[in-house]
Amino acid sequence: MSDTIAAIATAVGAGAVSMVRLSGPDALGICDRVFRGRARPSQSVHKSVLLGEMAAADGGIIDQVMMLVMRSPRSYTGEDVVEITCHGGLAAPRLVLRRLIEEGARPADPGEFTRRAFLNGKMDLAQAEAVCELVQARSEKALRVAASQLKGDLSLRISEAEARLTGHLALIEANIDFPEDEVEAVDRTGLAARLGGIGRDLEALLATRARGKLIKDGIDAAIVGRPNVGKSSLFNRLVGADRVMVSDVPGTTRDVVDASVAVDGLVVNLHDTAGVLEAVDGIERAAVERTWKAVEESDLVLVVLDAAAPMDTVDEALLEQAAGRRRLAVFNKVDLGDAGGHVPECLEVRVSALAGLGIEDLRARIRRIAEDLAGDVAGEILINERHAMCLEEAVEALERGRLALLDDLPLELAASDVRAALAALGGVTGSRATENLLDEIFSRFCIGK
Repeated sequence: MSDTIAAIATAVGAGAVSMVRLSGPDALGICDRVFRGRARPSQSVHKSVLLGEMAAADGGIIDQVMMLVMRSPRSYTGEDVVEITCHGGLAAPRLVLRRLIEEGARPADPGEFTRRAFLNGKMDLAQAEAVCELVQARSEKALRVAASQLKGDLSLRISEAEARLTGHLALIEANIDFPEDEVEAVDRTGLAARLGGIGRDLEALLATRARGKLIKDGIDAAIVGRPNVGKSSLFNRLVGADRVMVSDVPGTTRDVVDASVAVDGLVVNLHDTAGVLEAVDGIERAAVERTWKAVEESDLVLVVLDAAAPMDTVDEALLEQAAGRRRLAVFNKVDLGDAGGHVPECLEVRVSALAGLGIEDLRARIRRIAEDLAGDVAGEILINERHAMCLEEAVEALERGRLALLDDLPLELAASDVRAALAALGGVTGSRATENLLDEIFSRFCIGK
């Protein structure tokens, strides 16, 4: 990392201020060449804030700026870092960035600042991923989970497991290398139990994968029903905007329409689907298939029923299809009458999407279900899919090692399995990360982070 990188670190567009970040061995030298102020950046102490002007190549002034100087190794990346705050908008930050590049900086790749922080030992890979998840958090709970991971809660759990496994591996290898010497003999039954205990601890972390996905990606809620029962009207009410065309003609909605709404610290992804009826052509058949697929993939199903008419076989089929998931029977059109429909063992709510009746009650029901699905995240560690793959590999390796010990197989096999488990855990924290893995992870970051 002999080069110096630069990028705009704030969203481009109208705003009061923008920030341009610079990191690398020549960060202070570049700033000396472009900054006009009472002090030189290269002569400033750590965390100095300098007020001055950014000079253009022709000697003119680009903007009045503030420079925050952070010296290696106490900066975010571990290198010399300068964060330049200029006025917002389109022109100022771009001209500041261009001026830094003219003086020798290179445009940063996505996530390159955080990648340098990882490579310089400022954070491990799980914490680096948390930076991206913080930036992309769509809800308060997702933000809190990412903040916990950035603090190192997951890394600590993994490190504890690694330390225990390293100790067990040392004992096994000592018995392999020095079988005749006075070393502690391996208690196969006791060691197998300890490996099993570590495996169960990792399985407890694995069990958080589903909730982690719910909190980070949002809770998927499908709105289903017969044609013309008011699904799209209900969708528009919940979203708070006319996202879907509403018509008295059955079959107006032919595809799934998506929108997300915030519900008390969570995100609920609403999916308005095509009305379920006996398909008469290829397009309608495909639309109904998408509806069934949405039901299968959803965490919550809102089955919309006509309150003013008796339920029919299509209604019953929809309720049965949704029975394996959280479901809510929404009797719509109560402004036109109430036929007294009832769905045993199912939460119910009566509304009028047209008149706005019962909508707050519906929102409250959705909120309670969402909170129940997500649970309380305070103090919890929730893993992502990549972590889960590493942990599954570690659990499988530990189980092989445990069985090798109990079956009185050569200690070399148990040692190999413990090493495999350590390698898998190293994939979570990045101690054994490959360049390809780093490329894949940091490519998901925004430029400037």
